[in-house]
Amino acid sequence: MSKGASKRRNQEQHTKKSAPRETTRAAAPGTGPDAGTAIPDALFFIGLLLLLAAVVLTGVLVAGHLGSLSLPGCRPGGACDQAAASFWGKVPGTTWPVSFVGLAYFIGMLLAWLTSKGGISAQLKMLVRLGALISVMYLIVLVVNRHACYYCIGTHAANLLFWIVVERLRPVSAVMWRPVMTTAAVFVLASAALGATEWRGKKAESARQEAQLAESTKEIIEAASQPAAKSDTSTVAVTPDAAPDRPWKGGFTGRYRWGPEVAPIRIVMITDYQCPDCARSEKDLIQMMNARTDVSVSIKHFPFCTDCNPGLKTNLHPNACWAARAAETAGILRGAEGFWEMHKRLFEMRGSFTNEEFNELLNRLQYDRKQFVDVMQSRATLDLVQQDIKEAVWLGLHYTPMIFINGKELKGVFAHEALSRAVAQIAATNPPAATCDNDQPGPAAEKYISDWQEGEKQLPGEDLYGWPMGDNGSALHVVLWGDYQEPNTAKADAEIRKFISGRKNAQYLFRHYPVNQQCNPKSQLSKHPSACRMAAAAEAAGMLFGTDAFWQVHTWLMQNQANYSDDALREAVKGMGYLPDALFVKMDSPEVQEGIRHDCEAAKLLGLSAVPYIYVNQRYVPRWWREGDNILDKIMEAAIKESEAAGRPQQAAAAP
Repeated sequence: MSKGASKRRNQEQHTKKSAPRETTRAAAPGTGPDAGTAIPDALFFIGLLLLLAAVVLTGVLVAGHLGSLSLPGCRPGGACDQAAASFWGKVPGTTWPVSFVGLAYFIGMLLAWLTSKGGISAQLKMLVRLGALISVMYLIVLVVNRHACYYCIGTHAANLLFWIVVERLRPVSAVMWRPVMTTAAVFVLASAALGATEWRGKKAESARQEAQLAESTKEIIEAASQPAAKSDTSTVAVTPDAAPDRPWKGGFTGRYRWGPEVAPIRIVMITDYQCPDCARSEKDLIQMMNARTDVSVSIKHFPFCTDCNPGLKTNLHPNACWAARAAETAGILRGAEGFWEMHKRLFEMRGSFTNEEFNELLNRLQYDRKQFVDVMQSRATLDLVQQDIKEAVWLGLHYTPMIFINGKELKGVFAHEALSRAVAQIAATNPPAATCDNDQPGPAAEKYISDWQEGEKQLPGEDLYGWPMGDNGSALHVVLWGDYQEPNTAKADAEIRKFISGRKNAQYLFRHYPVNQQCNPKSQLSKHPSACRMAAAAEAAGMLFGTDAFWQVHTWLMQNQANYSDDALREAVKGMGYLPDALFVKMDSPEVQEGIRHDCEAAKLLGLSAVPYIYVNQRYVPRWWREGDNILDKIMEAAIKESEAAGRPQQAAAAP
């Protein structure tokens, strides 16, 4: 080794020995750069509760969209429905419900929050701020549009309170994208799951609409080929003599016809200018009418607006009345040509317009503004619209559009291009040309019975501990799922028991569906605080003392919905001659709770969306009540006639 190399090696060794040693020492707790960033237990718990509340509230909105149990604030036509149907109810430019976005976001945020106990990242904090900004925007929309959707308001309030909690926290200094990525991943997965659920629901509904359309079209064709067909003895006959309260004179038609007076296909459409489904049917109608000369069509109005429609409780389409009156004004001033011109323009505007937009429309159509407005605001146009409303109610309308072809209701109208497809099939059979004189749709009672008769037969499932009133093998078998604290349940139950009483060919089975999560995991909310106790009382009475005891306790519970208490029940049971102590012990037993849960699960499998939920001879009853008309009795009478004509009794129960 050379002297130079040896010298260099000695210098390196000397440098290593003399270099100071670096000592890595853990920072003392509370002295690092992220000291104090851990989320305090109290704030963490508050944030957790707020996110859980937001998940539950948006979950209820999603359940309403998917057709689950109808609850206060989400009732059909209520404020939640109005908000969902508005422009802001969907992600702009898509058909994706905002409630889906909200639920996916809050589930993702909940999981991110659970993993951030040691400290919240600046990136997640920015995401929370963005969410709060969106909530502020939607609260402004709700206020401006007067949508008092308590679930919507509660969701945004919870989100804003969560934002306040997050703002009190100091973020960690390190860049942490994991919480944001967690939120994003869960958001995507939840959105995919919700989308798949909605797709399955839409697919099932589409199949149902197609089946209804095919059956309805077939019936219209058969009616045209057999004008003097025998009436169905299982329904209420509808003839000019049988319907003396019919609210129109002559044939069923509108005031302004498009097409020939004598036509083989005569259409009457009951519509609402602000109804999205009506707009789709209108587009189909216009395309069809521009291509055919063998069809006539006329219009009747049913605005879902309280300004002119006294039977409504909610103002679903705020401008629909004025739109209908504008169309009638054009008809008064310029006849059929004026009506149809205005009709088409109103649908192009979706039935909504400001004063400035309306004035521009009148100028474009060359109307004298003062004359038009004076007529539109007159009693004459209101009377015409309300006459149409009266007729629609008599016909049993529950949604728009409601379409009639040659006096027969066309069902399945929400299927794609339902009207034009039905017309093409009917026209292919070469029906005879005629006027509207013999077009006479039946009243609501006939429609409700027909809706029940056309339903698919489904076995209601076996009741673990059934307490039927009446004999097995009867011609009539009624099953009602209900809640002992729900007023309409009591109304339907009383009507059924009155009808069944004294009959030897009828059976009634009451099954439980308390709207209370304490005993019903299928319920979205706990609406009726005593419903579980009341259901348990009836079930326990049947288990301990038999069928007669069940119906005695059942009747007392229905009569004491508003003032139920355990003490009152104890006294009532004692007065019936049963042992109250034994009953109360049994009420808390596992078999009673299992019996209630089994009833609830069976109902949801069948598709329960509201209580009371009624099956008559294995078919669901969509509408069982109408003011001034005993619909349920007529359905039960029709069921007995149908069963006796078929010569076979109905099954009381069957395995699910």
